[in-house]
Amino acid sequence: MKLKPYVHVIVMALVFFGALSAYGVWYSMVGKEAAAAISLQSQIQAKTETAAHAQAAKSQLTKALSDQATITNYFVSTNDIVTFLGTLQATGNRYGAKVDVESVTAQPAKPHTLLQLSLRITGSFDGVERTLGAIEYEPYDTTVSSVTFDTPGAAAGSARQWTAAVTMNVGTIDTAAAKPAVTSSSTATTTP
Repeated sequence: MKLKPYVHVIVMALVFFGALSAYGVWYSMVGKEAAAAISLQSQIQAKTETAAHAQAAKSQLTKALSDQATITNYFVSTNDIVTFLGTLQATGNRYGAKVDVESVTAQPAKPHTLLQLSLRITGSFDGVERTLGAIEYEPYDTTVSSVTFDTPGAAAGSARQWTAAVTMNVGTIDTAAAKPAVTSSSTATTTP
């Protein structure tokens, strides 16, 4: 009977060491799972940052394409030169002057080719001035190089006709170059 107290101590020691071993195994498993969770959290954060960068890049691309379209509108497309010249003549008609296109010459320049125009605007002084101002301030890349005013053949007592000889440069853009290589619907993809 003297063994009975020792049996209790041995059983208690075995239970204690068993519980301690179970706790150690459990602690090790929780540590591994916590490390895996931290790794997954960092991967999720990296993916979220990548997605945010991709969205920001897409937003900047959309803005850049919008800005490019706005800037491109200030240049005359090579396919629309005849229409542009018709617009100049219509501007003269609107202000009571006649606009004649004397010559059109392409001048290679960087970054865009310039179209050198020689115009003759005929009409009353007011009509010629308004037409010239309207042409100069059209929403195009235009630069007036020279202007000469004259009153040819003005007879005494007749309405004075004014003539303005205008040389100007107009920025042009090739229609194929005006189309962006990348569209705003492009998306960035990432791989893990």
